[in-house]
Amino acid sequence: MLEIIDCQIQAKTWHITLPGIQVHKGELLVVTGPSGIGKSTLLHWLLGNIPQHVVIKGQIMLSGTDITALAIEQRRVGLLMQDVYLFPHLNVQDNICFALPKNPQLSSKKQRRLAALNMLEQINLGHLASRYPQNLSGGERSRVGLIRALANQPQVMLLDEPFAALDPSTREQMGAWAFQQLALQNIPSVMVSHDIEDIPASAKQLCLADYYQALEQK
Repeated sequence: MLEIIDCQIQAKTWHITLPGIQVHKGELLVVTGPSGIGKSTLLHWLLGNIPQHVVIKGQIMLSGTDITALAIEQRRVGLLMQDVYLFPHLNVQDNICFALPKNPQLSSKKQRRLAALNMLEQINLGHLASRYPQNLSGGERSRVGLIRALANQPQVMLLDEPFAALDPSTREQMGAWAFQQLALQNIPSVMVSHDIEDIPASAKQLCLADYYQALEQK
């Protein structure tokens, strides 16, 4: 479970004080609000990338552990963004291999490549294994991006408008598929979205505008 406690975001002209937030395993929290209100700022703070243009305070608890002061690489937090970056010199299978955690069960290249192929085949994407990123459609890139993010076994997944660049029909299909994968793996997820049509009916919602307060200018 992801818990956000006593979170405050303060800029030069405004501040936001959020209520306590809990996102249970398999749940999705969608953060909404107008541009510039701090949606992506909140996401990057959860990731561990401390923003410089605002002051943000609070406590982040993940599965009962305080991760607020941990570095990005220690948090086990996944991130999927609108622009899915895949290594262009690696095929899909090897892109996923790159994200797999280092452990004794995946010590050899053969073991890692087999694990990556199994992940693809489990969701009927085995036919993409040997393709290179430049030969993937937008929907295929998004699917591979999510699988690569899941390959690192994150304890929470962050999604920053991940489907905004896709056409409407592909975006709807990709969203339903992605949320199903996250729920099946019991991963709590937080997504930023401008588009109300991207929000599944089962998701929790947090509108930052509801907690926005302008500061008096001196």
